[in-house]
Amino acid sequence: MKENSKSLNRKIATAAICLAAIAAVLLLVWRIASPQSVAGGKQITVQVIHGDGSSKDFTLDTQEEYLGPVLVAEGVVEDNQSAYGLYILTADGETADESAQEWWKITKNGGQLNTGADSTPIADGEHYELTLTVGYDG
Repeated sequence: MKENSKSLNRKIATAAICLAAIAAVLLLVWRIASPQSVAGGKQITVQVIHGDGSSKDFTLDTQEEYLGPVLVAEGVVEDNQSAYGLYILTADGETADESAQEWWKITKNGGQLNTGADSTPIADGEHYELTLTVGYDG
């Protein structure tokens, strides 16, 4: 009976060590693959595309490393913080009507972003779009 208990304890210890090693590898991969911010001065362009199809370009000079603080500091969007960071409700004076499923979609050079405004790192010369979008599927 003691032998079975020792064998089970070894299996559990081995499994725990393997699980810890896998977690460490996944954390390392995540740190390497996640977008990195760039320190120093940079200039970016943000295009706000309104619900009526009109647009306005903002050329922003900043020392910030992430998109959200730049948008707020330069008055492109209103500061509307949620539990998850900046929630863009108003851009260039136009407020999304949430009851009509309107929201501001952030893209970079027309491509989908997988980060929110506060966690989107910026670099010199980049171009972002804020598009008033209808429907939560996209």
